[in-house]
Amino acid sequence: MMLAAASFSSGLFASPVLFGLMCWPFLVVWVLWASRRPDQASFMARLGLGLSGLALLGCSSGMTWGQEVCLAMEACVPALLFVLRGRTEPITGTASFREGMSVYLPFLVTGCVFMGLLLRPPLAALFFDGAGTVLLAWWDGRATRRAMPAWEVVRLRLSGLILAGLGFAVMQGGGVFSSSESAAQVGQVLALTGLCMMAGLGSAVSSRAELVLLDAGLRFVPLFLMALLAVTPFMRHLMVVAGLLALAGTFLGRQGSFPLLSWMTGLGVLAAGTGQMPCLLLLYGGALLATALRLGCDGLLLGGVAALPVQMVLPVIMIVLAVMAPLLGWPALLGLLACVMLGFRHPELETMPQGVLAVWQRGGWVMRGLLLLLVLLALLAVALLVWGGMLVPPLPDLKGH
Repeated sequence: MMLAAASFSSGLFASPVLFGLMCWPFLVVWVLWASRRPDQASFMARLGLGLSGLALLGCSSGMTWGQEVCLAMEACVPALLFVLRGRTEPITGTASFREGMSVYLPFLVTGCVFMGLLLRPPLAALFFDGAGTVLLAWWDGRATRRAMPAWEVVRLRLSGLILAGLGFAVMQGGGVFSSSESAAQVGQVLALTGLCMMAGLGSAVSSRAELVLLDAGLRFVPLFLMALLAVTPFMRHLMVVAGLLALAGTFLGRQGSFPLLSWMTGLGVLAAGTGQMPCLLLLYGGALLATALRLGCDGLLLGGVAALPVQMVLPVIMIVLAVMAPLLGWPALLGLLACVMLGFRHPELETMPQGVLAVWQRGGWVMRGLLLLLVLLALLAVALLVWGGMLVPPLPDLKGH
């Protein structure tokens, strides 16, 4: 019952003081609505980013370094969104709460992701992740052509919430099961299935770049919770199989633009199954940066730049694959290579030099900063590969001997 003890450990918050400080997105929404000044959302987003930095520097005792990195990256999302996207219609000071939702939504979703990362009980974290998903899908489904896909997303992820919650509850055992070990195993399978559904495996990504940027955090919260499940060889095998099936389904069913977020989510399941938290953090950072770059490129309307975010994040993905490959058995490794080959059918790498140069010349300081951050992330990934002997501990269970 080690897993159940870790899942339902004492205490509600990883850091009570930090939890209070990280409630600032909800406070911002109330302040903007009460003061009737939604036009100040960009300033409040930058102010909240600064508050998050100070909070992480001074009040993050008792938290893991992975949680701190995740919170720092997620705190940048509202500021990036308001800086990179150009609103075609300004929100007036007398606008109602519903009319100003395009301004409030980034804060509400970011706050839900914060709660998912800070709350210790998995059920509470999953509740906030589901709430953020409902908010995002409701806003995405206002357009008639997006109503059905948005409903499908809500149905898939809320079903995953029910399954994951049931799985975590079953892990505590009960009279139905012959032993606590059998209860833990059944609960693990249910929880893993639900977490995979909540991570969006098998669901389509919105065509709007700003919603994809918000959705990245909602998809990765369940992936970080999967670390609670990767404690037995059986569960690690299941996670590897789930990640490979997610990648294969993404590449076989893709149409139009490259499904970057779906690809990185599938790799995230593999990283969680092999116990590679640094790889999971690299994927999260790469997903946020690449999606923000796509959002900025959409505003530039430059030819050939549509594939630039995928091209820029390829070095990070290749390093993640190189780190995880030694931990997989031959069947899983062959399946991973087959999925990668399917993903590289039409990468359009020939547009990369022109696209990078165009963004550098016309994108402004924010776009240049995003490009430099992606380069630094790739260099960090290379450094982790060179000095990362400790990141690749032997896991003979995955190889079957």
